[in-house]
Amino acid sequence: MGSVVFDDLVAIYRNTRFGANGGGVLTIADAGIADTLRTIESDDRAYDDAQLSLADPHNIVVGDEVQINVAAPKLSLGILAPDFEALFKAPGAIFAEPSAYYVVDPGYAHGDTPVPELLIRYRALLGVTALLRDAASYVDEVQTELVFIGAEKVVIPIQFSRSELHEGVVEQSSRLKQIFSDPLHGDEKAGLLAAAVIQLVAGQRLARRFRYLVANLDRVCDEVEKGYRLFASSFSYSKIRNEVETARLDYANKIHKTIVDIQGQLLGIPVATIVVVSQMKRSNGCDLEFWTNTGVLLGAWIFFFLLILAVTNQWYTLSAISAEVKGQRLRLADDYAAVSDQFDDIFKGLQLRVRWHRKVLGAVIAVALLGVVLATVAYLMLCRQGSAACLMPWR
Repeated sequence: MGSVVFDDLVAIYRNTRFGANGGGVLTIADAGIADTLRTIESDDRAYDDAQLSLADPHNIVVGDEVQINVAAPKLSLGILAPDFEALFKAPGAIFAEPSAYYVVDPGYAHGDTPVPELLIRYRALLGVTALLRDAASYVDEVQTELVFIGAEKVVIPIQFSRSELHEGVVEQSSRLKQIFSDPLHGDEKAGLLAAAVIQLVAGQRLARRFRYLVANLDRVCDEVEKGYRLFASSFSYSKIRNEVETARLDYANKIHKTIVDIQGQLLGIPVATIVVVSQMKRSNGCDLEFWTNTGVLLGAWIFFFLLILAVTNQWYTLSAISAEVKGQRLRLADDYAAVSDQFDDIFKGLQLRVRWHRKVLGAVIAVALLGVVLATVAYLMLCRQGSAACLMPWR
């Protein structure tokens, strides 16, 4: 490289009013700029690097304004870009911010402060791109493509413009960097990122995949965070699964037992019905048929009240089981929040079973009540009017 460095050119760029077709008006603000111009005019190598020329190379006086022709300097020296859009398209700028550059609009050079908002977003995107490179199966530097190989091969050409650098890029980039800030499980995190990217962009057209990825960085972050939480909990996942399955079987047996425990009483309903139907006969006064009918009816009502007690007891048992299931679900959500939603179907199934058994118990009571009411109606119809006096012998 010649004796001119990029900082010398930046001083010239800052004092140039750029016009069209690479022309402009330079104010020779100080002796440093004048010396740089003389060096460029006298040294062919410096000229080749700087790509600057004066309309009148013999009139270099501090304080004067001179016509100047400005072209892009040698790439190894630095980048002169008319705007940030052009800077982003400079060689290598997709993967890393150039180390030396000057942007004509808004007159910004690398290292200046304050940093424009657009450049902050660009740097945030470079952070995302760096993580994507690490997660990719391989990177084509020439074609500037990321290649991910999972269930299918997904190629992502890295193409973006300033319009893709939306406000959320900085926040989502920080989220993603936070996940990878701890080197622990780095390979697993990279795999999760690759899987999230493949799932997101596989259905998109090749040319817009990277833009779509940038627009949906929040979804990528969500998937990676969720996946890592599951991975971090995977060491105990099998244990949790076994505990939940054991609890499910235990609760299912308890729920089933609520019906089994009163199975004898349930089977007694049709038996009692047959007895009532077969034993009741028309009576004439206080004869044997009247007392038989009375005994049968009394037995039916005693059986009904005993059944009420049994069903009520089982109803409270179901309520206790339901409370235990809810408590188990809340404890799982508190202790293992990352995986608790994986077992929602199990707890919902248990609650559904509790509700179904409650409906069965309700139906049993309804059938038994209907039976005892019909028995009472039959008793009244079979007994002669005034037979109630038989139950009051003292009268």
